[in-house]
Amino acid sequence: MGRGYVPGIVKKLTLIFMIDALGFDQAGGGEFLPGAGSDRRPVETVLGYSSACIPSIMTGKAPNEHGHLSMYRRAQGGRTVFGGPTKLLSRLARWSDRGHWRMRQWLHGHLRRKGITGYFSLYEVPLELLGEFDLCQTRNIYQPQAFDTEGLSGLGDLLADRELSRVWDWTVPEEQAWAELDEELAAARRRVLFFYTPELDSLMHVVGPEHAQSHDRLSFYSDRIGRALTKAREQYEEVDLFVFGDHGMAEVRGVHDLWSLLKEAEFKVPSDLLYFLDSTMARFWFQHPDAEAWVRKLLQTQEYGRIVDREELQSLGAFFPDADYGELIFLLDEGHILAPSFMGKEPVRGMHGYHPNAGASFTTLVTNRPDIEYPKNLYQLHQVLRESLGEVLT
Repeated sequence: MGRGYVPGIVKKLTLIFMIDALGFDQAGGGEFLPGAGSDRRPVETVLGYSSACIPSIMTGKAPNEHGHLSMYRRAQGGRTVFGGPTKLLSRLARWSDRGHWRMRQWLHGHLRRKGITGYFSLYEVPLELLGEFDLCQTRNIYQPQAFDTEGLSGLGDLLADRELSRVWDWTVPEEQAWAELDEELAAARRRVLFFYTPELDSLMHVVGPEHAQSHDRLSFYSDRIGRALTKAREQYEEVDLFVFGDHGMAEVRGVHDLWSLLKEAEFKVPSDLLYFLDSTMARFWFQHPDAEAWVRKLLQTQEYGRIVDREELQSLGAFFPDADYGELIFLLDEGHILAPSFMGKEPVRGMHGYHPNAGASFTTLVTNRPDIEYPKNLYQLHQVLRESLGEVLT
């Protein structure tokens, strides 16, 4: 029994840390949280970015079931959150390259005022093409009813009672979240504390996963979570700890400018050909058969990636019959990125979003629960979390 436990106070706590980009390469060894369980194995992620991985953790479903693969999807039937303002901004964008930052800031605020609560960024998506796309995440996926449109229940629905649970998501600065977590642990009022942070992911994009700063950040999390666990054990009779990521992170070793090659096409964008250039995927839609033939021939000469066929997309749970995320998807090999792309003009040093079986794609689970069936993938990880939450919230 914890030293600070008082009868009548909550006896058991489930303490969950989801650290964006905490991969098996980062936390699979014993140096990370050495006192919190030694059974660590690779956990397979899903095709896509955090926009696909985290919904799979929250729902236990594949991207083609929860509807999230990449941040931007094709606008279907002309329906898009960007709506009318995009047409005005696209006209302004054609007239001048100046003021794009101000336009993007205004549009970001406009979408928030319209009630878009999910995470998104406009990055470097050409303003003149925004109206062709839509956001996949219009609701905050950590909140209740986030997946109602897909007819699914997420972990946010289990954590809806704020008297029993507290969630820190991307909207809360990390330093503030740590301070509030300490306050919650001292008060010992809630049964579940769910802590998400994107800071490791952001850092490793900039410096790379093998950089000393990345190792220092991992050490910080190891120490900080270890202290939180110790404090929790002083206040609660029993504490279940779960620490995991949504994907890993690979060191970038190859940078490729596909955009310049696509601009050489004699076809009109978007009337003949439309594409979206993610960091590790190029996604295409075609209105002209010759445009598709030209793109396929071009991609066959690019030795840093390959076209993912329908059968493989289906096996990965990433095939969308209405081509929401592309009629053709060109996936880069691990360690290679597109730059410039719609995600940024300059290359970064760390990236994810490769095939789920790529070496650095795997995440892991660190837990003090030796009795659970260790998850092999994000879907099973969801089930582990759901069952644990069921134990403490019912």
